[in-house]
Amino acid sequence: MFVKLMVAPLLLVFIAYAQKKFGSFISGIIPGLPITSGPISYFIAVEQGKLFAANSAVGALYGMSGIGLFCFTYLATAHKFGIVKSLLIALSCWCLFSVFTLLLPVSILLACLFSLCVLLVLTFATTKIKLLVDAQPLNSKWELPIKIVLVSSFIVLITFLSAHLGAAWSGLLSTFPVILAVMGSIAYASNKKESAFKLLNGGIIGSLGGCIFFATIAWLLPHDFLIWQVYAIASVNCMLFTLLFSHFFNHKYIKQSTYNNAQALP
Repeated sequence: MFVKLMVAPLLLVFIAYAQKKFGSFISGIIPGLPITSGPISYFIAVEQGKLFAANSAVGALYGMSGIGLFCFTYLATAHKFGIVKSLLIALSCWCLFSVFTLLLPVSILLACLFSLCVLLVLTFATTKIKLLVDAQPLNSKWELPIKIVLVSSFIVLITFLSAHLGAAWSGLLSTFPVILAVMGSIAYASNKKESAFKLLNGGIIGSLGGCIFFATIAWLLPHDFLIWQVYAIASVNCMLFTLLFSHFFNHKYIKQSTYNNAQALP
């Protein structure tokens, strides 16, 4: 229990540091990664066994596309409906989409292809939205304590319920976008729409890395590897993919979007 309670504060302090050091886009990618769902998956593997965790990882793999859908829906509706309504719409889309994925086969290949395709479409769809690259990091003093309480409670709750929910539900619920929901809402409430855009857009890209993470988990856990070895390999694969893809996206699409916005100015 002590380890579970310590994981979230350490990760969230790291996100806060990244936000101040590198800005909203990078700090959005990080919570899009399996920051909460990864530790939850590890605790499930230790407590419920490798096979249960492998099946749960397939559910989480589907859930990565749900995170992307949440971020995109929030982005697309916030300017029209306001913070509360947009958040409720985005969370409703996440819930409906998650229930839909429960009807899909428990297949690593299908889940990986499905989620990657959905997230790639959403990633490139965000390039059609006007974007300013000078978004400033958020400096709210009460943001970090709120996130620590919410995320710590969430990790403890899902690992406790996993024995009763089954593998598919455990995997899906572990991907609930609690950090992105809090960070995006605070950004909008602080009237920093550019920061909110970068946070949520980064969340979509981070979810692509999450797909690689859970695909590795689902594929390797049933084999003769130690649990920590599987999660170490998955983490490295996830980070390498995310770094390469975000570098490509940042250079090719964000710069092009900025250029187009500059051309549109009178």
